[in-house]
Amino acid sequence: MSKKQTYGERIIALVDQMKVNGEDMRIWANIPLAKEALKLIRTIPEEEQETDLGKAYALNAVMEKLSEYDTPRLALEILRQELEYLRASEEKSDWLTEEDILADIARLEDYIDLSISNSEFAKKHFRHLEFDPVERTPEWEENIYEAELEADKKLGRTPRGMGFCFAHWPELKRALAKRGIKWQTPHELNPRVMFD
Repeated sequence: MSKKQTYGERIIALVDQMKVNGEDMRIWANIPLAKEALKLIRTIPEEEQETDLGKAYALNAVMEKLSEYDTPRLALEILRQELEYLRASEEKSDWLTEEDILADIARLEDYIDLSISNSEFAKKHFRHLEFDPVERTPEWEENIYEAELEADKKLGRTPRGMGFCFAHWPELKRALAKRGIKWQTPHELNPRVMFD
């Protein structure tokens, strides 16, 4: 953080960069930005006079730019902090509700609860595509950023439009395998689905 930039300005810059990453189909690049934003929001100095509701809104903006199924434990940490700020706020939000946050928390808690099968999770939370159970593990979450970074470097200037997933998934699979993670791609698990 530059000395001239306030915490609020830095948080806004992080969320703006997260938006750009999403538009560039590099949502994985938001993982360290989300961690930084969470840390900054938790440590905003009193002299910046940010309200608890403002902090909850900032965390909500971070969550909107994060792939929560790639980083469910980080997402849970952010959601729990968002809920804490929302509950502490003397102001009431017109659109951010405890019920919505609690529902997201419950869904992600189910996702990381490996005693719940993939099919049970999918049925309970209306997820239709098959997915590899390894995606629910701490090992996945600990390695996905570096694996995505490696795959991204291998893909270079490959256009990130229609059909990109068929170039991306094999590279990601190789990068994960280097880290001891055996992963089946969405296409392998859903052979009758047409991906673009």
